Amino acid sequence: MIDWLWTTKSAYFYKKRKRLPKAAIVELFRSLRQDVEAPSNNIFRHVKEQLDHTSWSAIAFFYERNPAFLDLPDGHTKERICDFLILAEHREHIALFRSNLDVPSDFKTEYFQRASDERVEAAIARTDATFEQIRLRSMATSKYALRSKTLEANDLETVVGPAGASRFVPRGYRVRRGGDHYTATPNTGRISLRSDRATYRDLIHWGVLVIDMLIDENIPTSPFIRTFARPIDLDSIPAGALPTYIAIDVPALTEELLDAADGMRLVRRTGGEPVIIDKAGVDTILAALDQTFSVRKIQGKLRVLNPTDNNARIGSLSVGKTRIALRSLEMPEIEDVYVAPANAAEENIGLPIRRYIDQNGFYTILFNHFSIVYLDGSLYKDDSLTDGSRFLSYLKADGGLNAATSEKGHFSPAHAAFDPDSVFRILVDRIGQHDDLLICDDLGDEWADFIGINVHSQPKTISFYHAKHGALSIGASALHIAVSQAIKNLGRINLAAEEIAAKLPKWTSLYNNEGATLIPRVVRGDPANINETIVDALSSPDTIRRVFLVTSSLSRGQIDQKFVAIRGGEAPTPHFVQLYWLLTSYFSACAEVGAFPYVMCQE
Repeated sequence: MIDWLWTTKSAYFYKKRKRLPKAAIVELFRSLRQDVEAPSNNIFRHVKEQLDHTSWSAIAFFYERNPAFLDLPDGHTKERICDFLILAEHREHIALFRSNLDVPSDFKTEYFQRASDERVEAAIARTDATFEQIRLRSMATSKYALRSKTLEANDLETVVGPAGASRFVPRGYRVRRGGDHYTATPNTGRISLRSDRATYRDLIHWGVLVIDMLIDENIPTSPFIRTFARPIDLDSIPAGALPTYIAIDVPALTEELLDAADGMRLVRRTGGEPVIIDKAGVDTILAALDQTFSVRKIQGKLRVLNPTDNNARIGSLSVGKTRIALRSLEMPEIEDVYVAPANAAEENIGLPIRRYIDQNGFYTILFNHFSIVYLDGSLYKDDSLTDGSRFLSYLKADGGLNAATSEKGHFSPAHAAFDPDSVFRILVDRIGQHDDLLICDDLGDEWADFIGINVHSQPKTISFYHAKHGALSIGASALHIAVSQAIKNLGRINLAAEEIAAKLPKWTSLYNNEGATLIPRVVRGDPANINETIVDALSSPDTIRRVFLVTSSLSRGQIDQKFVAIRGGEAPTPHFVQLYWLLTSYFSACAEVGAFPYVMCQE
């Protein structure tokens, strides 16, 4: 019967943790049938058979399930489907071919270890590979940053520069090698080859070929893939590096729970019958998880703390030889909550949501060492982030900000200008002094606090200024709102004509901040020529777009000194790590739209 099997060449690849005995395969097949409704007789079932030097096992059968789009009454005829699974064992590795049927998590934990990103790269992302598509994940945890992006071209290496690449981790790619097209997803160990449908013998032979490539350590990887953050082993963590923050990958959870038709569901079990949690309940749970939790080493253990609840201990981490595990996570919102397949039989209890998050690696961990991040179950290092020189190049000091005492100052009907010691006035007089047109867009539907146009510089410039006052520190708390505003409005920096027309009534009026003032919103330039000045800037093909965070809460000198101390061996504080990643997210987001980012701060 297995000769009836024809399918594509796509498999998940693992390394064995220990010997996989025949009895374990038999028990695996029994559990696969036990976890579904009304399984038929097996279409085929093979245990530990030989093909050349490879041992293989396979099973296929029909079973019933509820259609994802129907809520059928009890006793109604259900959807009947057929799935298969093949395990090919070769050189202490396993190729897993499957359709819907999957190996239970406990079995994987005991016998399987996912092929590392580095080994997948060695097999697929070789020097002779031409990259056609790559999917990238940001190393940052900020919810205001770009989370992921996908790039596609006939040859990505010829059109994608290295700038900013190191802040991203490859999550999947498609390459061309000769006449073959391979697709790899490193964090799952899945590798596919574009091909005609193949017999089980062809599948096994192809699986053996890929395993041999995974094992081969003599072939260097592509220079293109090496421009991104690199996967490293956990034993390569720098001395003294400790986790400082953990963020749950809520977007990935949301996609599985709410977006995928045949995805997962949340069930609450409190002693009686399990109750499926509706969307409103799921949203509440996801909202509780959607925050960055602190991690501290307390009495020799890595504790997860909730910064919004007086740093209450809510969980713990454990650093093992191959992964960093989320050992516990105790929050009222997720108590007695389980994750189960949407079409699972009622007796399938699923997994506690904490364990589901842990097993799937749905979390990102930051360290007090800037260059490393734990993402999707793997550790990555960005060697470009070690000395702080690139970070500091974005920070510009302006001595006027040293004397700032407020963001906007005070207002009265007699005020014709912003107060001299406000960040707004310092921005107008010093930072934006060369702009031919400077407009205050503060309040209401604002794109920035100020928008500046310079048509006499070569090249011309369009500048968005976001101002923020705060107590001097090396933390991120004072900048979260400003960074959020800056990133949110990056799409406005091209100044579409119809949007400008809608803005003109506001821009040509006087500034009103909880009361009328005499401060003109056009603080420099001719209000009658706003549209012409902007069109002049937009008409030039080499006009530079710039985005400024103007803040009195940072000192470039202090940050420089902090990097000197870090290079000397001092561990950065968690607050400084958070600041670093927040601003790095801002720099990266600006680069994505072709804008030049700056932070104007105290000396």
